[in-house]
Amino acid sequence: MQPATPRDRLFEPPPRVHALVDASFTVHAGRSLGVVGESGSGKSTLARLVMALDRPTAGKVCLLGRDLHALSAAQLQAARADFQMVFQDPYGSLDPRQRIGRIVAEPLSAVHGLDAAATRARVAETLDAVGLRGADASKYPHEFSGGQRQRIAIARALITRPKLIVADEPVSALDVSVQAQVLNLLADLQRDFGVTYLFISHDLAVVEHVCAHVIVMRAGSIVEQGEPSRLFREARHPYTRELLAAVLPE
Repeated sequence: MQPATPRDRLFEPPPRVHALVDASFTVHAGRSLGVVGESGSGKSTLARLVMALDRPTAGKVCLLGRDLHALSAAQLQAARADFQMVFQDPYGSLDPRQRIGRIVAEPLSAVHGLDAAATRARVAETLDAVGLRGADASKYPHEFSGGQRQRIAIARALITRPKLIVADEPVSALDVSVQAQVLNLLADLQRDFGVTYLFISHDLAVVEHVCAHVIVMRAGSIVEQGEPSRLFREARHPYTRELLAAVLPE
């Protein structure tokens, strides 16, 4: 991925920065892969590529054997039922003008064959799965706390019964006590629905709690990866050790 940066002189082509370089990894079905690194390391760019919101200048993003960026617009729209995203901000990611039922049901546009009654039933079932009530579908986002709003965002991602959910800092905007509740919910949903997570976070303790495998990113490259129980105790790369030293006590 090579985004353009502001040019130094008017008639020069803008310089290019490699946001990601050789970032190759596999996410195994039903498990969680954590992505950690400082701001600017390429985590959000990676998420946008996996979600097919940006197109890579080289390489592939494959889900269930399909190269997402080789699909037609119609094929990609249908494929989006298999991968959804939970964003960091539980306030900004929900349209305040829409009722919860419509917000949660929005991704179902990628799923054919559901009439209005089936959609309402799916919304109620999914709200219940995230610890809310079916009656909450008639309410608006401002009627909920931050933790409840993130549950709504998770329900929106879960509504299509996706194989993969990309969670971009899903608990960083929440109070610590609420973070634990949301993390436990994500674990329960993985157990009940078999969902796979790509979990992006700067919080190493959260990643260690949630993820079975971790990749460490720096300047657009993966510098180290492994199981968190080993990686966070026997880090080999100096950058990983710097991250650990910055957040963990001696």
